[in-house]
Amino acid sequence: MVLKVFLNHCAEDKALVTPYFNKLKALGFEPWIDKRILPGQDWDEVIQHAFNAADVYLIFMTPRSVSKRGYVQREISDALDKQRYNLPGDIGLIPILLEDCEVPVKILRSHQYIRLPEGWQELVESLELAAQQRSIAIHTGVEMDPFRMFLREEKHRWEGLPGYEVSMRYPHVESSRVPNTAVELNEFFASLRLNSLLNARKARINQEEEHFSSWAGDPDWKPANSFHVFISPNLANQFILSFSVHEDGMFAGAAHGFMWVETHNFMIIDDQLIKISFDDFLSEPHSAYTSITALVRERVAKEYAGRFDGELSSDDLIRVREALPSDGTIFRNFIITPIGVTFLYPQGELFGHAAGAFGADLSFNDLRPWLKPGGPHTFAQHASAISWDPGIDDEVHE
Repeated sequence: MVLKVFLNHCAEDKALVTPYFNKLKALGFEPWIDKRILPGQDWDEVIQHAFNAADVYLIFMTPRSVSKRGYVQREISDALDKQRYNLPGDIGLIPILLEDCEVPVKILRSHQYIRLPEGWQELVESLELAAQQRSIAIHTGVEMDPFRMFLREEKHRWEGLPGYEVSMRYPHVESSRVPNTAVELNEFFASLRLNSLLNARKARINQEEEHFSSWAGDPDWKPANSFHVFISPNLANQFILSFSVHEDGMFAGAAHGFMWVETHNFMIIDDQLIKISFDDFLSEPHSAYTSITALVRERVAKEYAGRFDGELSSDDLIRVREALPSDGTIFRNFIITPIGVTFLYPQGELFGHAAGAFGADLSFNDLRPWLKPGGPHTFAQHASAISWDPGIDDEVHE
C-alpha cells in the first residue's frame, strides 16, 4: 500500500516545495503537487480528487502561504477537518515550516510542526510511521476485547460519462465470547457497505455524455464520481460499542468535494446488539436538552472563534444559536469515549461549506447532572478507546 501525500502550498512557493516532492517520490511515497495537472483538465476538480484520495497532508508554511486567502486556506481547513475522524495517534497532517512565519492558531492548537530542511529525517520517519499505521497485517487482525477485528478494503470502478470510483474500508469481526454479536455486527457493516455501493451505481442511469464527451480523449483523466468510505471503531468492550462512518468524495464536474459522517452506538446484552441514542444516557432527556445544548453551543462557539482568529460578534452568536437548536436534533451524531461523548457536525451542517466541520466534546463529568444512574456511561468508563487502522487492497472492476 503506497502512502499518498498531498503537498499544500501557495503558488509563490512552488520552487521551494518541488524539491521535496522529488525527494518523497524517490523514497517510494506517492506525493501529489499541482504541477501534475495536464492542459485542458479542470484544475479545481483535479485538486479536489487528489485531496480526497490522500492519506497524509503536508502543510508547507511561509509568510506568503499563511497570509494568502483562497485555495491554500480552504485546503488547510479541509485537511484539519478530516483529522477529526482519524483514530487517536494516527498521523494524517504534518505542518512544515519552510520559512519563519506566524503559524496559524488553528494548526498550532493541535499539531506540532517540523522545520525544514533540518527536520527532513523527522518528516521521513513520520511518514514511514503513517504508512505503517495503514498496513498492519490483515491476517493477524487486532484484538479488541472481546473481539478480534480484521480490516476489509475494496475498490470498485466503472467507466462511464461519468463513471465512479469507490474505495471502502470496514471491519470484519470475530468473537468466541459473543459470537452472535459478531455475526450481527458483520451483517450491519455489510449493509452499510452495500448501501454506499448502490448509491455510487446511480451513475449508470444518470449518464451525461454531452457534458463529459470532451474528456473522452484524455487518457490520463476520466470523469468519475469518487467516494471514499470507511467504518471506524472508536470504543469497545463486552458491553458497549461505538463506531463512526465517514465518507468524502467529489462528483465529476462539481465545484468542490463533500464530507459526511454518521455514528452508530450499541449496547451488548445477552449476546445481542441494542442500538442506543444519546437520549438513553439521560434520566429525563427532554428536560435536559436546553442545558446540554448550551454546553454544545459554548464548545462550538469557542472552536468557531479559534478557527477564524477573532472574537465572535453578536451576529456570529446568533448564527451559532440558530445552527444548534435545543430540540435534541443536534445530538444525533456522537461517538463514545471512556471519558465522555463527542458530537460531530460534518462540513456544511452548521455553517457554510467553507467553515468546515465542527465537534463538541462533553465529558461525563459535564453531563453528570442529567445522566441516568447505571446508564451506558457506566460501561463506557471501563471500555477501551481504539486506535486501529490496518490496510489491504482488493480492487474490483465492475
